[in-house]
Amino acid sequence: MKLTKCESGHFYDADKYPECPYCNTELQHHAGIVRPGGGTPAAAKTAEPHGPVTGWLVVMDGPARGRDLRLGEGRNFLGLDGQGCPAVLDSASSLAARQGIVVFDPADGSWCALPGSSHELCALNGRSLLEKMPLAAGDTFTLGGAAVRFVPFCTPDRLWQDQPAPERK
Repeated sequence: MKLTKCESGHFYDADKYPECPYCNTELQHHAGIVRPGGGTPAAAKTAEPHGPVTGWLVVMDGPARGRDLRLGEGRNFLGLDGQGCPAVLDSASSLAARQGIVVFDPADGSWCALPGSSHELCALNGRSLLEKMPLAAGDTFTLGGAAVRFVPFCTPDRLWQDQPAPERK
């Protein structure tokens, strides 16, 4: 097996494919990579953050480079969308789609990362995410061959419940 990375950041077996099967969708259909009827199962839909935005993950490479993933309160499930790009998944997503979990606790403003339930591993700062780990600004997740950087908005010193609501005129 000759593992190769394409210009978009996808990894593929160059002994099996003449070019990236994720970029060349015609190869996907012949190889059975794409599920019948589309790429993403209905259970692996992307999600809006629960509650106010508490932080972001910024995609650093691959086809979604520069895209931000908004994080909310509680658990944020990380996985891949139909194009193989990192995404925050809906809470109803299948367990097999969840590669990692980013948790924000609004009670104390703490952040942590947890392993997902997928057979695919997610890495945090180059180490497989196999147990609960604290998160700090600038930490980097790797999933699906792409890197995403963690940017917190809420911290123990800055919580939404501590902010007064703006006055309406």
